[in-house]
Amino acid sequence: MTLTKKAASLALLAGYAAAGHAAEGFEPRYNLAGSLGGEIFAPPDQTGWAFVAAATRVPVPRVSGDDGKDLRLALPGSTLNVPGLPPGLQPSYSSGKVTVEGNGAMTRTDIALAYLTKEEYGGGRLAFALDLPLIRKDQHIALQGATPALNWPGPVPPPVQSGVTSQFDSQYQAGLSAQSAASSGKVHGVGDAELMAGWQFVGDRWRVLAGTSLILPSGKYSTDPKPDAGTGNFRTLRPALQIGYLPTPRIALGAKVSLGLNTRNHDNQLRSGNWFGVEVAAGYMTPIGVVGVHALRVQQYQDDDGNPFGPSRFRSTNAGAFFTTKIPGIDSVLTLQYIDTTSSRHAKHGSFTQLRLIKLL
Repeated sequence: MTLTKKAASLALLAGYAAAGHAAEGFEPRYNLAGSLGGEIFAPPDQTGWAFVAAATRVPVPRVSGDDGKDLRLALPGSTLNVPGLPPGLQPSYSSGKVTVEGNGAMTRTDIALAYLTKEEYGGGRLAFALDLPLIRKDQHIALQGATPALNWPGPVPPPVQSGVTSQFDSQYQAGLSAQSAASSGKVHGVGDAELMAGWQFVGDRWRVLAGTSLILPSGKYSTDPKPDAGTGNFRTLRPALQIGYLPTPRIALGAKVSLGLNTRNHDNQLRSGNWFGVEVAAGYMTPIGVVGVHALRVQQYQDDDGNPFGPSRFRSTNAGAFFTTKIPGIDSVLTLQYIDTTSSRHAKHGSFTQLRLIKLL
């Protein structure tokens, strides 16, 4: 007997889950490597143009689910349509679970141009920036799950049961393998562009930066499960407030709060729930540069809308260290920072290494 496409549709559902379980592909539009470094010591006389380049390496060993462990997806049960059997003898199967074993790596290179006005407004200066990232991803997805047992409502000859069960198992597992392959791949290209405008105050002890970023869907994106350079065909407005304080000339403390306000993805009609970010840092000035520690938390405070797999609220907590130094002769500041994911939900659980260069023009 030949089964209908029911088993194949289950595998398609699993593949769609792997691609769309989080409306931003487990990548909120925030620098999870951390944006607070030794720059919190910035002197008060920096104005004009600046060139910023940042290279970020992100190895991802797994993707987390509701409990922080490997992501597991629920597949609904149903009834098979077996040709030749009367309706009262059609077998059914219960809902099951599929584990998403996801891993890979991403390299992101940000090229930005910033301008800080020489004129003061309200005691501070206006700041503007344009950031265009280049993205390279290598994604591997494996969907693992036992084939659900068939439940027979009435007596069916054992050879028929055996044949149907064998074929159902074969189709189910083949579908999972096919969707695993369809969800894996490599991509490189331009990511989502960011425009920023803000107001910056730099005093003897206090530094304040209040601004808003607009992230535009300039990166290539498709609703198929393969990786994309962009995170979706939607916009994100990201207001932020950053404060730095120097209790002594050699010690600096920094904090930053951000909001991510998303529009609906026009390609798949999903809307990723809005999120907030909190970041803190502390640095100490040594003869060769600034050494410090930093931590951040990014978390959705709103459910995804239109996600067939539930709220899928993103949450990631990271902690690490940084080093910032001046490069003599070229009027530049170089920052190396590392941060590791300590806990996560519906997120890529890994580590982030970033090398950032700021060159005054």
